[in-house]
Parts: sequence; structure tokens; C-alpha cells
Amino acid sequence: MGKRSPKAIRTALKSLPTGSEAYDCAYKEAMERIKGQIADFQEAAKQILSWITCAKRSLITLELRHALAVKAGESDLDEDNLPEIEDMISVCAGLVTVNEESGIIRLIHYITQEYFERTQKDWFPRGQTDIATTCVTYLSFNIFKTGFCQTDEELEARLRNNPLYNYAARNWGYHARAASTAVE
Repeated sequence: MGKRSPKAIRTALKSLPTGSEAYDCAYKEAMERIKGQIADFQEAAKQILSWITCAKRSLITLELRHALAVKAGESDLDEDNLPEIEDMISVCAGLVTVNEESGIIRLIHYITQEYFERTQKDWFPRGQTDIATTCVTYLSFNIFKTGFCQTDEELEARLRNNPLYNYAARNWGYHARAASTAVE
């Protein structure tokens, strides 16, 4: 940009990074755009990217919306905290997309996932800890005080009404362990 002649453009193109270095450069620039947002948007983007990067499996948008709405120390989910999908995508500077068929929210490319997995300690140093805390907080909500479900119908209703329940119940221990080994 700003080059005024074909020669200047060719010279600039020769100095551009190539291969995986080019991808790393592009993702760093995207993260700089995220850092340039207002604090709430910046924090939301980092939480979303951290969940997508660190989650044990792909999440559908409703699961991630619930995860982002959980506040440590709360005993219930405040549905007014559920972020809108469009906002979740918008704050992430083009790094995430939603598969319309499956509803899965994911990074735009598998190379993006590889980049964030490789640089996780730089961008999301508390990622595993935060996810473990969210899962345990969610599982500790008052709505689950009744204990385990007595019937299949009860379980189906619990899963339907509490989208993060299945993920949190199955994976909180994984994230707690990953958080404890990340500290070592």
C-alpha cells in the first residue's frame, strides 16, 4: 500500500514474509487489531479465541455463549450475560467463523488453530485455568443441586436446558490437569 510504481510494488512484495512465517505475521497483526479494540471487546475476543483453541473438542455457538456468560463465584447463569453470535465473530478480527450447518464456532483455518496452539502461552497463558474454573463454576450452579438425573428424560432435559453441561462434566478434569501442568 502506498507504492506508486510497479517496481516499488515488486520490491515491497519481495520483502514480504513467506511460508509459515507469513501466516504467523498475519495472525500477529490480527491479534494487534484485537489489542487495539476497547477493553471489553479485547477481553471478549481473547476469551473466545482461548476457548476455541484450548477446548477439548469443537463447541457449538450455544455452548460457547454459555461458557462466556459464566462468572466465577456466581451460583446461577445470568442469561443477560449471553453474548450475541454476531458480536462474538466481530470482536475476533476475522479469525473465527461459524459453520451454518453444524453450528460449530471455529477458527477460520486449521493453520490458525496450529498457530494458536503453538503460541497459546503467549496469547492465552491462563486459558486452561479459566476454562477449568468456568466448567467447575457451571457444574456448581444451583440448578444442579439435585444431583444426578434419575431418568433418561431428566438427563435429556438437563442437557437441553444447560448447553455447556455435557462439555463441562466431561472435560473439567482435563482442563484442571492441563492448568496444573502448565504452571510447572
